Amino acid sequence: MNDNTPTAVDQAVARDACDKLLHLAAETMIKQAGASVEMVIDRLVTYSAAQICSIEGSKRAAEVFRDVADKIDAGLFNRITGEGAPKGRAH
Repeated sequence: MNDNTPTAVDQAVARDACDKLLHLAAETMIKQAGASVEMVIDRLVTYSAAQICSIEGSKRAAEVFRDVADKIDAGLFNRITGEGAPKGRAH
């Protein structure tokens, strides 16, 4: 039996490749198309929303975006933003 189910390693490799391609695409939009960072974000979010809506419907798309918002609120990007870091030195 040939099981084509992706492994965790396969998924990690694919995720890394996708991240690199998205970074390259964003750089291209900014440098070659003259898009602002805000426009790039708008286009990526709009594309993502449209894909989820077309595949799983609007209700599911809203659920996905709410889930992402909850993860951001919970500190998903705190290591990047510095939010939630202790202030000053503890004595």
